[in-house]
Amino acid sequence: MLFDSHDEMWQFYKAYGKQEGFPVKKLTSKKGSDGIIRYVTFACGHSGKSETKSTDVLKPKPIAKTGCDARIGGCVNEDGKWILRTLNLEHNHGLSPDKARYFPYNRNISAIARKRIEMNDCAGINIVRNFNSIVVEAGGYENVSFLEKDCRNLVDKGRRLQLGEGDAMVILKYF
Repeated sequence: MLFDSHDEMWQFYKAYGKQEGFPVKKLTSKKGSDGIIRYVTFACGHSGKSETKSTDVLKPKPIAKTGCDARIGGCVNEDGKWILRTLNLEHNHGLSPDKARYFPYNRNISAIARKRIEMNDCAGINIVRNFNSIVVEAGGYENVSFLEKDCRNLVDKGRRLQLGEGDAMVILKYF
């Protein structure tokens, strides 16, 4: 397969991961002497080994890394196109296409929804009702590309960035 850029290859692997039901991550990338990326490897999100850092033996933390070897790798050919060089589609864990929408790279808030959430927050509508109105408008939870937690994080971030009374004067005095 040929791709125009490594970003296009990444989008392809993300879509494939969502379709099949596994998380994906960027594993490695190497730049040439000119500073342009020449080689990339994208892998299953369960690749690698993880050591538990929990000190309590009775309450171990769940480990998502299983040492999965599923990955794709590509490089730039002479024409400037990206070609797949390595391909391994064998997973050592279960796949769940129904849960793919919960993986972090699949959760994004569109600009329209972002604006609506911010406007409803300014109007005093709480986050639960705000999110539920978006779900009803979309026709169900499966049609919404983000979670209520993402909505809460967006509102919290907006509130933290707002200047309060006297904040501008403090900033001016500082500089």
